[in-house]
Amino acid sequence: MSKEAVNKFLQNVTEDSKLQEELTKALKGDNHKQAATNLAAKHGYKFTDDELWAELQERQSQFEQRQADGALNEEELEAVSGGFTPWLIAAFGGIVGAAAAK
Repeated sequence: MSKEAVNKFLQNVTEDSKLQEELTKALKGDNHKQAATNLAAKHGYKFTDDELWAELQERQSQFEQRQADGALNEEELEAVSGGFTPWLIAAFGGIVGAAAAK
């Protein structure tokens, strides 16, 4: 059930600009994982930081693979051609990458 909760939260983030703003603010703190999980809990989603981060790493990996394969959808292609990845990947991507490098 927690993977489902993570996916619902991430979907909500992509659709709700106010939640995007809240998440962006939360991610500026020191403990990114906990801040994102706390924000999700505030909105009624229950999962651990590790469950969230595992899903984000999987999504980032899938995005990078589709990009390498030339299989991005129209929205993703427009975002990449503009010099950035879709908001969700961009918001978490650097943090996921930094966490993986540790």
